[in-house]
Amino acid sequence: MNSTAKQSCKTVSERKWTLSTFMEFYERVLGPKLFKPYGELLVREIRKDIRPEAPITNILEVACGTGRITTHLYEDLARPLNLKLVATDLSKIAIDVCKTVVGDELKRDVDFHADVDMADLPFSNDSFDIIVCGFGLMFPPDKTKVAREFKRVLRPGGKIYGTVFHYNELFGLTREQSQKLFGTPSAVLDRALSLTDHTAITSAFSLEGLARGVAEVATSCPLSFFLGEEDTREFIFNTCILLEEFNQCDTPTREAYLDTILRELRTRVPTQNYEVKAWLLRGAVDEASKQTVAVSALPDFNGLNSFRAMAPELVESREKRLLSRADAHALREYQTMKSAFLAAHPEYPDDEVEALRREEFSRLDAQSETYLDHVGGAIAPESLIDRDHQVLRNTILGNPHTGSKATEAAYEKARSEIYRFFRCSPEEYEIIFTPNASGAIRLVAESFPFESGSEFLLAKDNHTSIHGIREFAKARGAAVRYIPLNKELLLVESSLRRSLEKLDRNHAHLFAFPAQSNATGVKHDLKWIKFAQERGAMVLCDAAAFVPLSAFDFETYQPDFVPVSLYKIFGYPTGSGCLIAKRDSLRKLTPPSFAGGAVCYYSGPWSPTDRLLHHDQGRQFEIGTPNYASFHAIAYGFEFISRLGVHNIGGRAKALARWLETQLQPLQHEIKAKGPLCRIYGPASEDKGATVMLNLFDCYNSVFPHSQVKRAAESFGITLRNGCFCNLGAVQHATYTTAGAEHCELDKTKKIFDCRTFDDEILNKGLCGAVRVSFGLGSNFRDAYRFYLFAKSLMNTETSRLQDYLAAAS
Repeated sequence: MNSTAKQSCKTVSERKWTLSTFMEFYERVLGPKLFKPYGELLVREIRKDIRPEAPITNILEVACGTGRITTHLYEDLARPLNLKLVATDLSKIAIDVCKTVVGDELKRDVDFHADVDMADLPFSNDSFDIIVCGFGLMFPPDKTKVAREFKRVLRPGGKIYGTVFHYNELFGLTREQSQKLFGTPSAVLDRALSLTDHTAITSAFSLEGLARGVAEVATSCPLSFFLGEEDTREFIFNTCILLEEFNQCDTPTREAYLDTILRELRTRVPTQNYEVKAWLLRGAVDEASKQTVAVSALPDFNGLNSFRAMAPELVESREKRLLSRADAHALREYQTMKSAFLAAHPEYPDDEVEALRREEFSRLDAQSETYLDHVGGAIAPESLIDRDHQVLRNTILGNPHTGSKATEAAYEKARSEIYRFFRCSPEEYEIIFTPNASGAIRLVAESFPFESGSEFLLAKDNHTSIHGIREFAKARGAAVRYIPLNKELLLVESSLRRSLEKLDRNHAHLFAFPAQSNATGVKHDLKWIKFAQERGAMVLCDAAAFVPLSAFDFETYQPDFVPVSLYKIFGYPTGSGCLIAKRDSLRKLTPPSFAGGAVCYYSGPWSPTDRLLHHDQGRQFEIGTPNYASFHAIAYGFEFISRLGVHNIGGRAKALARWLETQLQPLQHEIKAKGPLCRIYGPASEDKGATVMLNLFDCYNSVFPHSQVKRAAESFGITLRNGCFCNLGAVQHATYTTAGAEHCELDKTKKIFDCRTFDDEILNKGLCGAVRVSFGLGSNFRDAYRFYLFAKSLMNTETSRLQDYLAAAS
């Protein structure tokens, strides 16, 4: 093989990291030390199994990487035995590097294919005699799909050979140290070591009949390799570079971290000889396994259908009724589960909840709808809509810039209700009306005094609109620093503390984080507001997902900026939000332009002086005429919520969310892989709001694509959210199970340059994203129960059968 060139830099940390440089390192350093000997092992095993009476004609290699194992397959098998060798990889970059290092003869004789997902092979049935996968089976999340594809493209009598890490001392120690230093392990190493217990892949082989007749499906094969200090340092750099904190450090700090990890490795392994064990995996296809495996049944939605058809009066009544056997059974199950729920949550005011539902949200039951997207927006109470209609019919509202007294009174009433609800002082805080929380965020972003030396710190778990602030910060020379998440999707506190303690007090800094995640419902600790302010940062605390069900205590926590979407609190009017800003902090912002309502005078070429006179603090940020027809509804909306009590609304919504989690988590499929139906993301329930972020998995442990789950739910009147919920950071962190998959998928030959393609190629396939269920103002136990029935209907079936159901229903 040809050598790859090493970047010439004074230190490892100064190097510009890309997937190409990673692949170059992978080939140059790990290739000869680690992958070459296992490539030789695979060739020896294949040669031993070749029989004259069953000659082979071709070999497929998947996850060929930079071609280290490909070279052995070609030189020791394909060329001497005159076999056809096809080499594939998901990453185009890996294939490109491969073609620069393999010999000309190999490039001529071997068919290379990039963008090939081993779970979706672009080859015909019965195309190959052998499939080889060296250290690639750890990465695809859906092992069963991989096993099925291997079986499909192999001929009867075909064989599978693979290797995965059983134990890797270097990888394990580096992973341990990255966890210790940065609060989260290297995702690359996490995935590389994810099959130390081989059961996930060998069970998939067994389910597909690929282990039948194989004497030993998994055999542990040890070796050791020497890695010098310079190469080890480069290895640590390459495995830590995608950790947010390490990535964002300057060169001296990175070098100090590398020194720390290297010292620990020298202490633990002074010889620099690292022990490795790999599982040698085998599979085989026979005539019986080639027969189509009996598909599972279609999803059984009968129970959900029966329950949905029942009127609320029937469901909630304890009177005996003459019902069909199926309806009687469905009703009995519901009443049993509701009794258990009420016993477990004695504080839940069921009578009040049902009365509120009848009086304010009767349209939900009249249309048999289950609304589970309260984080997206609340359902408006009927009395709020009616009252606003009456006000608009009977009140003459004029443009506030004209001086309409009715509008001015409504404006002041709305402001006073906001001050009262949030318990903040007009002397200390200003209220600026905006179309939504995103509008409030943009106001701060474009007006903040970012400069060279400033830092914008933000949690990875943030609404997309918060992430957008970074574009304003970077444009003005400020540094952008992300605060990472741990596996529970909480902020890594050590990383946040270090970032805040390094701030230069001679510059303006902004720290932005959500009081509650709009994805997982995680409630982040508000103590960071004061901690950040004491270290010289102003704080933007996004409260849009928090305040509909929780009281924000401005007396204890005094953030500089709080964006809020009012329609998420009481549902109407939409297009209404506000920024609650400390007056002292607002004085430090400078609007980038001006518009009607913001200024009383501006000069021009007709003036002898250059002058711009802004109105007072709040109005100088106005952009034209505000939505003055909304002020009455805003005031009444807060009065409505205050009568119910935000703590009461939040308490019962959270009780429903926790009940749903408790019911979903124990559900296990009874056939095939017998794995769990549901995975719920985030920390323990006490740290969450009334939100459940989850994915559902089929009887083969394959994820039901969240787009299909949403379509199926909608067919039963269940409204929920799927995808990334305008929080790609947290959702990606939780659900991108394949390290590096994002880069491979976005860098295919057919590059992903638009959102529609991203949706089709990544989100809709379930490669990233989840389902979000959120409870709120109008929710009751029937809503939670209906989603439970819906999820339970997917027990003991598989993704293809849900697709069949949707196709038949469309």
